[in-house]
Amino acid sequence: MTTDAGTLSAGEAWIQHEIRRTSFEHAFGGPIDTGGRAAVALRFDHGLANFAQHVLPLVIERGLTVSQAHNPRNWELRENEGVTVEEMNDWIRAGHVEVWNHSASHQGISTPEDVHDEIVASIGEIEEQLPAAAGRVWGFNPPGIPGEDYGGFGKGTTPADWTTPPGLAILAHHAVASGHVSGTTQRLLDGRVRDGLAHVTLDARPVEEIVRRIDAVVRKRRGLQLMLHPSRLGRDGKMSVEELTAVLDHIVELRNQGSLVTLSPYQLLLADSRGDAHPVRP
Repeated sequence: MTTDAGTLSAGEAWIQHEIRRTSFEHAFGGPIDTGGRAAVALRFDHGLANFAQHVLPLVIERGLTVSQAHNPRNWELRENEGVTVEEMNDWIRAGHVEVWNHSASHQGISTPEDVHDEIVASIGEIEEQLPAAAGRVWGFNPPGIPGEDYGGFGKGTTPADWTTPPGLAILAHHAVASGHVSGTTQRLLDGRVRDGLAHVTLDARPVEEIVRRIDAVVRKRRGLQLMLHPSRLGRDGKMSVEELTAVLDHIVELRNQGSLVTLSPYQLLLADSRGDAHPVRP
């Protein structure tokens, strides 16, 4: 199989990325005005069984659209047991969930063929499995794989990561991509779409710390993306369902007070707290 992973130049990757980003911005209508308020978005990485049982009812009840970082070849894993393709497609169709490419199988990669198979081929697989997401898999969430190499790509922390074959493939085939650029957990809300932005992982953090982080972005009128692995809910030393509920209730309380807006992760990339964009309902 031929692949662009070994031949794609940085310039070619960037041109493709910018064209896809233009389509993304137009699909969402450009910058999203938060009315001068902070913005919070929620991302969940796979773990569809716990997501369906515990998380989805909580976010639907609170009117939150969240994302799933999805691996289309991992349906047989225990953490996804009992959830069907049709069920997940219904979540997307109903507007409860948006989908990001999280690689085909969440494994390490080394060869150009691996890069294409895990990063590029996965897009078509997601869209085939989940037709409600077809044409709307805009983003890539790099998988964290302890102890395994990702073709020289770290976590999207440095510029050098994005010039590796995986980095170039991510950019060329997606409009947006998350990462771990230092100092970006509190996001600027100026309507400019940025790559490599970091998130705050909830898995083992106490509720008090998360509340402080939310309150901090409210004061600064910035953005925050919170991420959870649903498969870890309730494990020893990990967040419980009750603690997740407390976090969500705090977010909703602040939303009801008019202190922040809740957005999807795609929307958060377009959020603008300066008052110059089209408004979003809090």
